[in-house]
Amino acid sequence: MKKLSIFFVSVLALGLSVSCSSNDDDKASLEGKWEVYQNGTIVDGKEKLTPVVSEGGCNKDVFEIQAGGTFIDHYSQYSNSKCNDYSENGTWTRKDNTITIKYDGESSVNDAEILVLNETTLKLKYTYTNQSETTEIYVVEFKRI
Repeated sequence: MKKLSIFFVSVLALGLSVSCSSNDDDKASLEGKWEVYQNGTIVDGKEKLTPVVSEGGCNKDVFEIQAGGTFIDHYSQYSNSKCNDYSENGTWTRKDNTITIKYDGESSVNDAEILVLNETTLKLKYTYTNQSETTEIYVVEFKRI
């Protein structure tokens, strides 16, 4: 994937007001390695998630959140009958139930609402409004590895 937003949408694939009551484990840390598990959207207030399957048997995408506010986005792309592994670095910050992601060399940032954070699961919600003022909501669920 080329950017985290791409990673989160398809892996690119990412109601409208979702409670964070499922974020019960205040002791759970964002820091760690998170493998993308499933993604989808919220339609009429209901999540519609599907498992993420890696094309061509490539490695699943892993988002490694590090101490000190840095991250590494590891991803694979299937091209010309082979898997190509890549990684990109950036910074992250957290304020309340929002994580902000910024890739090195990029001016834009991605904000996500933390819907679930516990020892095994991280679920994020991204809300985008495109140029035609259409709002799109994406949800990505990760499992800690």
